[in-house]
Amino acid sequence: IGRPSQAAEAMEMGAAAIMANTGIATAGDIPMMARAFKLAIEGGRMGHLAKPGRILDKGADPSSPLRDFFD
Repeated sequence: IGRPSQAAEAMEMGAAAIMANTGIATAGDIPMMARAFKLAIEGGRMGHLAKPGRILDKGADPSSPLRDFFD
């Protein structure tokens, strides 16, 4: 795992831990990258525990009353 976003995704899928040494050790700003990984891992874990709702495969539906105006 080289990016915090990858760590968050793995945690959302239910991973118990992340090995992120190379992603952190090779960063331009090591302390900042370590914090980014920490926050991503915490966020991904919380997302997993929250049991997210369904994900729609189609695009978003406009909610504006002017939706026909844009067609």
